[in-house]
Amino acid sequence: MRRIAWIPWRWWRRAAQFAMLVLFLWLFRRTEYTGADQLAGGENIFFRLDPLSAAAAMLAARQFIALFWPALIVLALTIVLGRFFCGWICPLGTLLDYFHRLLRPIARRTNRFFSVHKSELKADKHPATAVAGRLHNTVGLNTRLHSARYILLIVVLLAAVFSFPLVGFVDPLALLARGMTLWGDPTLHRGMDAGLEWLDGRWGTEAVEPFVEKHLIPFRATVFRLAGVSAAILAAIFALEMVARRFWCRYLCPLGAMLGLLSRWSLVRRLPAVVCKPCGDCAELCRMDALGDELSAEDCTLCMDCVDLCPKGIVKFAVKRSKSQPRPVDLSRRGALAGMAVGAAIPGLAAATQMIRPRQADPYLLRPPGVGDENTFLDLCVRCGKCMKVCPTGVLQPAVFESGLEGIFSPRLMFRHVFEQTYCEYTCTLCGQVCPSGAIPRLTEMAKLRRPIGLAYFDHLRCLPWGEGTPCIRCEEMCPVPDKAIKILNTFTIKDADGFELEIQQPYVDRYLCVGCGICESNCPVEGPSAIRVRRIGSPNPGTEVMLKPRNGPKMQPDSTPTSPSSQPPA
Repeated sequence: MRRIAWIPWRWWRRAAQFAMLVLFLWLFRRTEYTGADQLAGGENIFFRLDPLSAAAAMLAARQFIALFWPALIVLALTIVLGRFFCGWICPLGTLLDYFHRLLRPIARRTNRFFSVHKSELKADKHPATAVAGRLHNTVGLNTRLHSARYILLIVVLLAAVFSFPLVGFVDPLALLARGMTLWGDPTLHRGMDAGLEWLDGRWGTEAVEPFVEKHLIPFRATVFRLAGVSAAILAAIFALEMVARRFWCRYLCPLGAMLGLLSRWSLVRRLPAVVCKPCGDCAELCRMDALGDELSAEDCTLCMDCVDLCPKGIVKFAVKRSKSQPRPVDLSRRGALAGMAVGAAIPGLAAATQMIRPRQADPYLLRPPGVGDENTFLDLCVRCGKCMKVCPTGVLQPAVFESGLEGIFSPRLMFRHVFEQTYCEYTCTLCGQVCPSGAIPRLTEMAKLRRPIGLAYFDHLRCLPWGEGTPCIRCEEMCPVPDKAIKILNTFTIKDADGFELEIQQPYVDRYLCVGCGICESNCPVEGPSAIRVRRIGSPNPGTEVMLKPRNGPKMQPDSTPTSPSSQPPA
């Protein structure tokens, strides 16, 4: 009987990588407003599988976050299989592999310095020679670089214990998704749109244009802050492939370090565990430099190249309990202490800075719907950018330093960003649906309307009806509240220079009805800062609303933050 052709293991791994990458990109594209108020679900599953984000968020919030239960599955499978997530699932690792294959002719030369293994140093009997010196320096450098990921892991987790979020700056999934959101999507939209406009229906493109616009092009080309920074971080990670293959995964990734530590006790192990001395081909081919005198289980990503390319066919992976203790971790006591010191120092310096120069709360720092306590929000937020990706109006933008260093890349509402009319859609709750950590609560439409984002205040010196006697009720017309949170206080007529009568209506805000959506601020026709602005709940009255004086009536003083419902003008 003819034997069925054997499919190499590395082909299965490549198929799994491709499938996971396609799934990641498909979910990323589906994280978008399509006209419906509810998403299908599962758009944030990759982040909920991330043990590093889960651990950092739980340590910072000091509570178990049920949304991260899929991360427990990854941890359990890692104890059984080893560091499979990095080699079979991680979309950033897959993209790095594809990028390396694209630049392989150049990368082979630039990677040569880091391709020396410890077995070669042991085989060299003449340390006085230049070759031995190069080998010694290379191995020493590799050892020091290997410890960097563990130090970074200690820093991230210890900072989270002190409620200082750093995971969003180093987590591979957050870096990839945020870079695609802030820079990749807008670039893709403008590029595809310009290409379709240039083609103008030629070569049959009019038949595929509806499909491209519906499934490939983002909903809108939003201009995001910090887009260049996000793109530069991703570019640096990919550029490091010119230094060493999977440089990020080998030396820097804290998620890989966490999974690597668990892999030290994995049940599935490579046999034989050492490299055959007459050959050593597998050590040369290993993309993670996991093979030296013995297998480094915390570095092996189960790529299966050594199984398929072994000239003798003796390499395999099988379930085997190790009788010996795992090899020491590439982390010295000094490195561990340095990581602990940095992890505790960063929150300490931030706290000391606040004591010396207290930072005033920005009254215009508005968080997504449903967010309450600012510190809790920053602890839970993993800076993945999913909320900004799904926002239909582009009002959610990454913060810079408005809430300190710990607030960078966290979402905030900006109603007049780059002169676009951005506002929080009255009934939209999509940002809470995609948040993987619960930093933005998942709200129903009615629950959102009961929890105002902020409160609107007029600046009567800038408002056209109040300050210049010019007709304008754009804010009242645009207010989406059924009972109108912006009402008309005064109505009177004046004569213009030509003798024609003009009706002037002076609006005011009923802050018992205001939900802080910002549509009034974004649509205000006044150039520069809007004449009506939404301020954070609890911030002091700005004092920009003068005494309200109705025609033929007594003076009326605008109220501060309301405490009880009312539909009457403030008395």
